[in-house]
This record gives sequence, C-alpha cells and structure tokens, in this order.
Amino acid sequence: PTYDKLYKEVTQYKLITAIAVSERQKFLGSFVKHALVELRDKGLIKQVVQNHSQVIYIIATKAEE
Repeated sequence: PTYDKLYKEVTQYKLITAIAVSERQKFLGSFVKHALVELRDKGLIKQVVQNHSQVIYIIATKAEE
C-alpha cells in the first residue's frame, strides 16, 4: 500500500526530490531515496541533476524514451 501511494503521487509532481516527497507524504527519507531510484530504474521518472547530497528528478515522458 505504501509503494502504491508513493508511485501514484510522485508521478504527478513536476519537480521530484527526496525532501519534497518526504515532507508531502510523511515518509522517512531513506525509504523515499530507495523508492525514487526504483522509479527511475522503471522509467517512470528521469534524473536531471545529481549533487553529492541531493538528486532532482522530473516525470519521464514518452517522447524522452
């Protein structure tokens, strides 16, 4: 149920970061980071920028694939 809620909500955000998802959904940051990597691997979101401490994602569109 938690993953389903996360997948449904996150794929509707314009700008996706672990902090933003954690604050909006009240999930732990470590859970959110792993979930975002899983979403990226599935092709639902696209990584835009990676800093040493933060990763920024956007929604992957079919034109980008």
